[in-house]
Amino acid sequence: MPIDPTDLSEAVATELLPDLPDTEGCDNGYDWMEKLRGTGWTPLAGDRDGRLYGDWPYQVVAHYSDAECSLYGLAVYTEGDVSVEGFRDRKARDKATDAYLEDEDDE
Repeated sequence: MPIDPTDLSEAVATELLPDLPDTEGCDNGYDWMEKLRGTGWTPLAGDRDGRLYGDWPYQVVAHYSDAECSLYGLAVYTEGDVSVEGFRDRKARDKATDAYLEDEDDE
């Protein structure tokens, strides 16, 4: 069902995001990434400096982007559990995503 942009002012962003795949049957984050195909969610590898997002395969970070509706999502798979946050602004989502960058000391 298409999202009506006028509904965004009334709705909670996470309720408008596409469903994430179930983690059942996923032994690790690689399995979950396979299930993301075709959902609109995209797993992130690393930033332009080469630092990884998350700690693959234990933690995987994924994004959803719909600029037309100003709807952006951040999903994090951590050892079988998934958390999700919704944002109206891409920059806010990207700033929240930076919390999952590996520390430079971990390289």
